Amino acid sequence: MSTSRTSLSQQTPTAFGALNPSPSDSAPSSAPVSAPTVSTHPDRLSTVALVIFTSVYAFFFPLHLGHFLVPGDAGPATGLALYIALFAVGGVAFRHPLAQAARQVAACKRRAVLTLIVGGLATLVIELVGGLASSALLNLAGLSGAILQNDASVAEVIQMFPPIIIVVVLGIVGPIVEEMFFRQFLIGLIERFAPTWVAVVVSSVLFGALHMHSFALSEVLSVIPHAFFGLSCGLLYVKTDRNLLYPASIHCLNNLSAFLPLLLS
Repeated sequence: MSTSRTSLSQQTPTAFGALNPSPSDSAPSSAPVSAPTVSTHPDRLSTVALVIFTSVYAFFFPLHLGHFLVPGDAGPATGLALYIALFAVGGVAFRHPLAQAARQVAACKRRAVLTLIVGGLATLVIELVGGLASSALLNLAGLSGAILQNDASVAEVIQMFPPIIIVVVLGIVGPIVEEMFFRQFLIGLIERFAPTWVAVVVSSVLFGALHMHSFALSEVLSVIPHAFFGLSCGLLYVKTDRNLLYPASIHCLNNLSAFLPLLLS
C-alpha cells in the first residue's frame, strides 16, 4: 500500500547522495587511518534465512499462490501474520547490512535527517508525476474512476482488525518487509546481470505489479503511482550507498500517513 529520475551516476551531486563522504572528510594521505570494516559476506544463518525469506515472500505476495494453501476467509489474517514472520526472518537475513546502515546513520545524524527530508520531498514529487500520468492514461482509456483492487482489499482488511494492528503491521512491518525484498534483495540480485539503473527500474515495475490483482488495463494503469513510488525508493537506496533505512523510513511514513488517522478516529 504505498505508493526516474535522471542518471544514477554518482558523479552527479544529488540530495540522495548526501551520505556519500566528500573528499574533505577523508583522512590526510600523510597519515592514513583505516576505518573499521564489516564483512558483507553472508554466513550460513544469513543464507538460510535469506532463502526462507525470499521464497515465502515471493510465493505468497508477488505470485499470489497462497490461495492454494489458505482458505479465502483466513487470507487477511494469514497475510498479517506472514508480514510479522517475514519481518523477523528478514531481520536475520539482512542483519549485517542493516547494522552497518544503522552505524552509518548514527555517524552522520544531521546528514541523515537532511537526506530523509529531501528524499521525502523528492518522493512526493515523483509519486505525484506517477499519479498524474495514471489519471491521464485512465481518462484516455475511458476508465476514469476505476478503483485499484488492492486498495479495495486494504479497505476491507482495515474493517476486520483493531486499528493498532493495522498501524503496526501495514504501517511499519509491511513496508520494511517490502523494502527488504524489492530494494535490499532484488536490486542486488539484478545488478549481478545488468546495470544499476536497470535493476532500479525493474524492481520498481515489479513493486508496482505487486499491487495488481489482475492484468486488466485498469489495474495496470492504476498501479503506475506505486511503480513511481518504488522508483523513488530505489533511487534513494542506491544514492545513499545501499542504506535500506532511508527508503524503509520513507515507505513507513507514506503508509502511516494513511493508517494513523485510524487511531485518532
